[in-house]
Amino acid sequence: DPGNIYFAFYVNDGKENKIQKEMPTRNYVLDEENSFCEVNGERDEKIKVTLTDEYGIYITGVTSSRTKCNLYFVSGAFILGKPIKAITNGEGLYEVTHEDVSGTINDNGFKETEFRYAGKDPNNYILFNDELWRIIGLVNVMVDENRVEQRIKIIKSESIGNYAWDTNNINDWTKASLMKELNENYYDTLNDNAKSLIDENITWNIGGEESSNKLLLEYYKFERGNKTYNGRDYIWYAGNTISEKFFHSIGLIYPSDYGYATSGGEVTTREKCFSQTLYTLDTECGNNNFLKPRNNSMWTLTLASHTKDYAFRIAHFSGGVSIPDDFTVSTQFLVYPTLYLKSNVKIMNNGQDGSIGNPYHLQQIL
Repeated sequence: DPGNIYFAFYVNDGKENKIQKEMPTRNYVLDEENSFCEVNGERDEKIKVTLTDEYGIYITGVTSSRTKCNLYFVSGAFILGKPIKAITNGEGLYEVTHEDVSGTINDNGFKETEFRYAGKDPNNYILFNDELWRIIGLVNVMVDENRVEQRIKIIKSESIGNYAWDTNNINDWTKASLMKELNENYYDTLNDNAKSLIDENITWNIGGEESSNKLLLEYYKFERGNKTYNGRDYIWYAGNTISEKFFHSIGLIYPSDYGYATSGGEVTTREKCFSQTLYTLDTECGNNNFLKPRNNSMWTLTLASHTKDYAFRIAHFSGGVSIPDDFTVSTQFLVYPTLYLKSNVKIMNNGQDGSIGNPYHLQQIL
């Protein structure tokens, strides 16, 4: 109605402020600590402003028609329906911008923004299948051949054990023994509620590369490329191949997931970590990463494109990503199931903070 228009002021490209009549609709959350309302010029602490993930504004406690609310927005994302601010250092949620990945299946013609958790132990724990999992972040995925959307990507906090990537020693994920183990035997161990929360329509990209001496952004690009040994299909479409019993969209992390999960430290900043190859990460970059495996190396989803029997792993001792010359895909390394949640999965309430002792609880909004 006239007189009830909200104006949001924000910095455009870091150069100038512009007045917008439309609310920010992506990559921003309401700064509830600094936002406030006033009546006749005096601040009223009883009036509260909240923002929903559909970007609806809710104001409670208003008793006067002469109320003015000052709303401030900061970079951030709705993780499972909870607004979380993005940070620039330390442990927590970071905003990540990818340059246009031209020539790959995610070529959208614009920079892609995601939000990723980083650090040695950020508060990104959730209860899934009545056990602890961790949120990797709000990640761009393909839900069909022409549409990219954002989904919450999660990983089991503890490994399910050591498995070969493929017992037949061939790095074709669409036929790999580990793919079948995760999407048949392991899937059958999940409770019905957990199964109902998994988005089974996600396209997993399985592009490869022949060198492990690459920067983070290079990994992000070739994972979405089409380099595979012997020209095999490089996209794993969920639910439409082999049998319906397989392909419940349980996979592994990518090397780029691991790279974005580092926060750096006091000496080596996060930006400096990104300037190192994932193979040669220094101690601070490797250790300040909640995805770093313990006790043994862990498998990733990404394969070697120059040979049929190798895939990328993350070393537990150095924290580096590599194609191990002396370990083929028949080697048993740690496996951490990874999956995407449906878009209508939310946090049950705001009582949890995502810490290991108070993890987020989930429910599906029908």
